[in-house]
Amino acid sequence: MVTTSTAQPQRSPRPHRRGGQIPKWFHLTNGALSRLIPGLAARLFAFFFTRPSRHKLPKHERAWLLQATATPIKLASGEVVPLYQWRGSPAPFGVRDEAPLPTVLLVHGFGSRAGQMGGFAAPLVAAGYRVVAFDAPAHGAAAGSRSSLPEMLEVTQEIAAGLGPLAGVVAHSNGAAAVIAALAGGMRAERVALLAPMPDLESFISRLAGTLGFSDGVAKQAQKRVEARYGLPFSDLKAQNLIGSLSQPVLILQDSKDRTVPLVEVEELADNWPTADLQISTGLGHNRLLRDAASIDRVVAHMGDPTQR
Repeated sequence: MVTTSTAQPQRSPRPHRRGGQIPKWFHLTNGALSRLIPGLAARLFAFFFTRPSRHKLPKHERAWLLQATATPIKLASGEVVPLYQWRGSPAPFGVRDEAPLPTVLLVHGFGSRAGQMGGFAAPLVAAGYRVVAFDAPAHGAAAGSRSSLPEMLEVTQEIAAGLGPLAGVVAHSNGAAAVIAALAGGMRAERVALLAPMPDLESFISRLAGTLGFSDGVAKQAQKRVEARYGLPFSDLKAQNLIGSLSQPVLILQDSKDRTVPLVEVEELADNWPTADLQISTGLGHNRLLRDAASIDRVVAHMGDPTQR
């Protein structure tokens, strides 16, 4: 099912601008390198592709994270990442509060952090859920400088396994791609909400190469380098190849003006996913979905009343 809506961006403040267009000299330099020294260009592009940018935490995200309990978690790789947990009011002093609450996991995208997903926490807690998020390696408050979708997949699987069967998952962009792959690999979640999901990493790396001025040949070489490093072909992460075994209800929110993930790719994904409900907005782009009140309401409604399960 596909529904459309016209978003009202004024309902949610705009995030800080993340710079302007790619400088012309940078684009031209990468084009020249692609022609003259393609091997070097491929190494350079692979470097950019696996180095997520970090940004100063906005005030509203700091406020969301201050409402959470943060715990350092050591992964099987030895890396330590912060795990954030939101839940209802704590029990009175001296009273043990061990009542299990159904858990919703929030998964951020590449170059993002848990705080960017924080707008979903309070509404989901109010609906009766425990909400958990994490900063992936090289993101947010986690250490490291290099990451990619295969690593995001591994971390998502490991954290989800530690939490037990999930009532729901809410994921954005590259994180949504990781969640699809994790579900196909056996991660258990009753309901799923994907915001601006990235259905095809190979398509994305090709688009990004063009944006930065690199040639298609260099993009393919860089892809091979990344695949070799993480031991996972991009084709194994293509959503179309993974959804056949998934039967849980899935809400997909996508904006028609998204410049990172083309609407046509998400429409194709939804068309081939029988349990997916695609809802299309206009005017929110790739990131403002995460702070749009109507989008948050749709996600909470999709998760439903945990007492009715």
